Amino acid sequence: MGNFIKTWAGECSAWECDGLGHLNMRHYLTKAQQARQMFFIHNGLHDAFKKNALTTLIVKKYHIKYLSEARPDNPLFIETGCLEISEKTATICHMMFHRDGKIAATIVEHLEHIHLETERATIWPVGFVQSVNQFKVEQPEISKLRNIKYKTKSWNPHENEILKLSTKQIGSGVFQPHEVGICGKVTPQALMGRITETLAHMIDGYPEFKDPSFNDGSNSGALLEAQIFIHKSQVAGDAYRLYSGLLEGNKYTRKLVHHVFNSVTGKCIFSMIGAGCLFDLETRKLVKASDDQVAELQNNIVLGLKV
Repeated sequence: MGNFIKTWAGECSAWECDGLGHLNMRHYLTKAQQARQMFFIHNGLHDAFKKNALTTLIVKKYHIKYLSEARPDNPLFIETGCLEISEKTATICHMMFHRDGKIAATIVEHLEHIHLETERATIWPVGFVQSVNQFKVEQPEISKLRNIKYKTKSWNPHENEILKLSTKQIGSGVFQPHEVGICGKVTPQALMGRITETLAHMIDGYPEFKDPSFNDGSNSGALLEAQIFIHKSQVAGDAYRLYSGLLEGNKYTRKLVHHVFNSVTGKCIFSMIGAGCLFDLETRKLVKASDDQVAELQNNIVLGLKV
């Protein structure tokens, strides 16, 4: 086995933080994108992330765990290792650290090496696998799933299937030019951003949001862990609709499922299951839900919902 390699270093900037006062979920993926690119550039794919690239990498699945808050101006760095590699795919693990070595987050990415023109998986260049094997690592225990059950394949429903359930449409919009990457497709962090900017509407998963006393500036909800599946690439100008529903809830966590659909074709773009919690903004600690809060959650569970 090899070792992790440092692939990114920087900070949590104030403009990257949200109303909770910590790094917004989308920007974890932005920093992970740079770490991913650096890892593969280091291993010989020097042109894979340039505008004229013939082949590149796309992320098909993510697993993210948020372990300790990144606050404004906190220095951060990422180390990356390869968990698995096959003829056309790879699984890598990013470990994001604070300056003192405390783990801020872990991100596991399942990748495909694709030909840009066809968007079909293609084999790695000669010598690449040998280079990557220097950084083949065992998956750290802390990066493994905890609050959600691993699924190797997402449901990938059509919008018509979601409409048969009691999920609610909580978001919609049109992807903009600044949300696309080098290959002209909407980036994963832009997709994640559409989730983060819409969740305040998900009152079935967080009925506390309806209570004015809860929204006095000292309470909120926070995401602990997420699995993401990216089904179909999008370009600037594509429109979407976002549906969310509550899968289950207890005094510690509540699990929400989100599906994003192209509003013209009805095809699923992006699916996510997230395990969240109540969060005290003053103590910066997780809060257990009361028995009454848990009871209310049970009334909001969407039967038949899956990721």
